[in-house]
Amino acid sequence: MIHTLKALHFYQYSESFKETITTPKVTLTEREVLVIGIETEAAQYFGECNAFSTAWYDAVTMNDVIVHLKDWFQNVKGTTLATFEAAQRLADELNDCPTARSTVIMALYQMFYPLKSLNVDYGATVSGMSQTKLDQLNRTAPKRVKLKWSTDVLDDIRAVQGLSFSSSIALDANESLTFQDMTLLKQLEQDVILYLEEPFIDFQNELIEEAAAYVPIAIDEKATSEADIMHLVKQYPIDTVILKSFRLGGIDKVYTVMKQLQQRGLHVVVGGMYEFGLSRYFTALLARFGDFPGDVTPDGYYFEQDFVPQSGILKGGSIYFEPPKVEAERLTLIDSIF
Repeated sequence: MIHTLKALHFYQYSESFKETITTPKVTLTEREVLVIGIETEAAQYFGECNAFSTAWYDAVTMNDVIVHLKDWFQNVKGTTLATFEAAQRLADELNDCPTARSTVIMALYQMFYPLKSLNVDYGATVSGMSQTKLDQLNRTAPKRVKLKWSTDVLDDIRAVQGLSFSSSIALDANESLTFQDMTLLKQLEQDVILYLEEPFIDFQNELIEEAAAYVPIAIDEKATSEADIMHLVKQYPIDTVILKSFRLGGIDKVYTVMKQLQQRGLHVVVGGMYEFGLSRYFTALLARFGDFPGDVTPDGYYFEQDFVPQSGILKGGSIYFEPPKVEAERLTLIDSIF
């Protein structure tokens, strides 16, 4: 089918987290998200942006993405696309802003490929252990639990090990560890940990070598481009790479890098970022090809409401997705370009 790009719409959507998200970097009570709609003669195709309203996690914010996409669409509106490859080339004009390209490619992909139902393993992320969270884990039985690093990390590991089901465990330090944490880190040697994600803000050879002797090391925040990833995996004892679409520029870029890493013998995990239903579907689409369960959560895990309802239904430790249906009436239109 041939598509002509007629308009670009910008929407805002926000929901409060069911429980406050606590990480070494920030405390979050609400998730505000940017959604775009690319209008053609056939339909409006939506993309969800994973940036935040502030630069706490990444330098690029939602406002930055809006600026990039406005400039991009002024140059491409009226363009006729006959293939996804042509759409990719158009999206490549956004390579300098991977978050913007990722948002756009999500919409463009749907113009040329029918979305299908799919199943993925459930990998839960726990930010701050509580009895409520433990009860939720017991009810949902994820195949992998990722714990945020804290001084209580050993207690959190024991709590997960004491649940009514067996789950693999990963840890995420969000670049917060220092030399003083090595004593605690060494105690993890007795546990079977899939990986420790982003232990240090800088990869100092002595620390990274010592840490890798206790637990497999994963990179996330440092996995910012294909070139950076390939340099790091050659330079340091890295076992696992967490790939995120908004960092690399979209689902197509992630798939390419994933295959290159797996051919080198590294493990790959597909990461998310407190997503709503549309982005969560595309994370699941990629996570099927990862080596460990991705950061894919079921409907209702973080939020009571979603602009894509019933996106990801938990069934026995796996999550079932049907093609996402955006309820545009839930979105707030904030700008348009015709």
